[in-house]
Amino acid sequence: MGGVSSAVFAAQGVFLLGNAFYSILFPASVANFQGSSLTGTPKGVVQCLGLTSLALGTYQLISAYQRDTAIMVSSVPSRVVAAWIMYRNGGNWTRVAAFEAIMAVLNGAALLWDGNLLD
Repeated sequence: MGGVSSAVFAAQGVFLLGNAFYSILFPASVANFQGSSLTGTPKGVVQCLGLTSLALGTYQLISAYQRDTAIMVSSVPSRVVAAWIMYRNGGNWTRVAAFEAIMAVLNGAALLWDGNLLD
């Protein structure tokens, strides 16, 4: 059990790690990216956000490796809440909200596929 959901969760973890390293190493690029919701944000704040992505990506990869379905299941409502909050902020955050909503559905579907969501 947990093969598909672990793969989906690991892929999301890798994405977060990529985002983390880019934000930490190139904060000025993130803060000056055309159309970004973070335009004008101080570099130190961008790097702190990158550290958050680093932690989340690391935890997701560990959880995927350990096939920790409790963490994977808990990510579904967490992503729904994140999507709702980001959508309410409007602007470019609506794109991030759509991503979070899609990931919630994808995680839920993978967990259902593996038979872990209803356990």
